[in-house]
Amino acid sequence: MQKVSELKGVTFEWKKDGSESAGLIAQDVEKVLPSAVKEKELPFHADDDQEYKVVDYDQVTALLVEAIKELKEENKQLRADIEALKDINS
Repeated sequence: MQKVSELKGVTFEWKKDGSESAGLIAQDVEKVLPSAVKEKELPFHADDDQEYKVVDYDQVTALLVEAIKELKEENKQLRADIEALKDINS
């Protein structure tokens, strides 16, 4: 869950058409999960012979699933603690 906490979702507008979107900044993801960032030429920049950093969202999704499972378990424990405290105070 620590890695997920280090990620920051952002919103932005695409330069090509001004449409709004959301995502993660590849350079930020690379610091947390280097395997989820690749460099490749992008079709909308095909004429510049430059590679750009892109995020493999499948790997990020796997982290999110595990973080949700951790939170669910923590929530379950906190609920049990609350019920125990209720019993003590009744």
